[in-house]
Amino acid sequence: MRPKPPAAALSCAMLLAACTSFSAVPVPRQPDASLLLPCRDPALVPDPDTATDNEIAAERIRIAEAYLACRQRHADLVTFVQGGNP
Repeated sequence: MRPKPPAAALSCAMLLAACTSFSAVPVPRQPDASLLLPCRDPALVPDPDTATDNEIAAERIRIAEAYLACRQRHADLVTFVQGGNP
């Protein structure tokens, strides 16, 4: 087997040395875009005088789900602001 020429070995060594000389570039932290969504306005409920019981119940479930999602986004945003990962 033929030995590698010194120039090739030197080139490889220079490339490897160059990799270690780079420093980390800080990247500004940004929250996930979903954490910045506004909460749903619960004022858009059906008229209780004309809506059926099922429509009112379904809207109450939607409002409860929207509240829980908003509460979770808020908690995740608080975690992000305090330096954690949401």
